[in-house]
Amino acid sequence: MLGAGVFVVFSPAAALAGPLLTLAVAVAGVIAYCNAVASAQLAARYPDSGGTYVYGRRQLGQWPGFIAGWGFITGKTASCAAMALTFGHYVRRPMPRAGGHRRRRPHGS
Repeated sequence: MLGAGVFVVFSPAAALAGPLLTLAVAVAGVIAYCNAVASAQLAARYPDSGGTYVYGRRQLGQWPGFIAGWGFITGKTASCAAMALTFGHYVRRPMPRAGGHRRRRPHGS
């Protein structure tokens, strides 16, 4: 699964990483794989609804589970905001008109 950030992050990442971009993407892939495997193992061990909250509560205790659950909700909220910004970035650009000419606005408007 890819997040919305992948549509806007590669250009700045390439500028920062330079020739090490491939290595940086590979490291990110390994980290994402480890996260996916850990989540799958926790889901198999605790097949209850609640996800991160249940995993944190059962593995670490009540308070860490609470923090993990709210951290997950906060992260998902930030993810939705990032998707909205990405969508806005793409739709703010005017679409080219048929024939390649844009309509001129009258002066003063």
